[in-house]
Amino acid sequence: MVSLADAAVELVNSAVEMPGKFAEVAAHDPLNYVLIAFGALFVLGASAVFGVLSLGAFFSLFTGASSPPPEAR
Repeated sequence: MVSLADAAVELVNSAVEMPGKFAEVAAHDPLNYVLIAFGALFVLGASAVFGVLSLGAFFSLFTGASSPPPEAR
């Protein structure tokens, strides 16, 4: 049975090895560089948009920016 610590170590090792694996795949064909770059841009762009929306929703809890105006109540 795998412990939580072993799983965490394996996750970190995989994250460290991943750029080398991507470089090996990209080295087979020049088009692979472009495909990997666009894939990374799409993932980073979607993550950034989701992060901004999440932070906006979180901060709107404290500012009350989304509450209706007093005359609408």
